[in-house]
Amino acid sequence: MTPIPAFSNANWSFAVDGLVERPLKFDWERFVALPRTAQVSDFHCVTGWSVYSNTWEGVPLQTLLDQAGVRSGAQTVKFYSGDGVYTDSLTLEQIAEMGDVLVALLHDGKPIPSDLGGPVKLIVPQMYAYKSVKWLNRIELIDGDHDGYWIVRGYAKDAWVGRS
Repeated sequence: MTPIPAFSNANWSFAVDGLVERPLKFDWERFVALPRTAQVSDFHCVTGWSVYSNTWEGVPLQTLLDQAGVRSGAQTVKFYSGDGVYTDSLTLEQIAEMGDVLVALLHDGKPIPSDLGGPVKLIVPQMYAYKSVKWLNRIELIDGDHDGYWIVRGYAKDAWVGRS
């Protein structure tokens, strides 16, 4: 485990870059002003515990990708954690198939606390929780594949809940 990073409105930033037409850069004030949506989903840990009926509020990942304009050649979306250690990825195909990946800033109506991955956390309801990157601060579109922190440590790259 890495130390929980400390963020404030003054030092937090968020970027969408890489193979995009229009790189996006947000400070906290601009990010929280984005139109948001809410969804209710379950959160499953690969170790066997689950938290059911979570209400998450945030920006759909696809909305951010559409705003940035995905360039030809992009295949994978790489997610960076603000701790500087954790990364993970999803293919553009997986994101389109799921349709519910969210860049969340509220959980059950409250800001996501830092010990649970806030201020911004990726939510991937159809995959195990290790795909839901904590302290999310950058999304990069890349042309190849990426094995993130948990994948290089032996976890399944395709972390689908309930699929074999």
